[in-house]
Amino acid sequence: MPRPRTEILTQREAQIMDALWRFGNATADQVRAALPDQPHDSTVRTLLRILEAKGYVTHSARGKSYLYHAKIGRSQAQKSAIRQFLARLFGGSAESLVLRLIEDEALTPEKLEEIRQSLQSRPARRRKGASS
Repeated sequence: MPRPRTEILTQREAQIMDALWRFGNATADQVRAALPDQPHDSTVRTLLRILEAKGYVTHSARGKSYLYHAKIGRSQAQKSAIRQFLARLFGGSAESLVLRLIEDEALTPEKLEEIRQSLQSRPARRRKGASS
């Protein structure tokens, strides 16, 4: 039975997107050459079509081949994936995710302090719903 389609990138799709974000524009052959284990050519072309259907990639004709480029940036893809991940596994709660990371010791008190200091040094951003 085929796996259900998802808007979140699979590992291989993320590798392809990484190549496109690095190159800017690339042919399917260039993308394939940039992948760690250089999968079959038809696999890369199929995944590029899937990424197009998901809205991540677009292409233009260049002679007899297509030139692919990312339709959305890395940051936008990360935000979308995080929102879906939080909704699916943590009831939409970023706090629950952070608590899980602390409980699993993926975030140490030292690392949390580094994050806090990094946030304090950033320019203040308006919060959603904040009035001027």
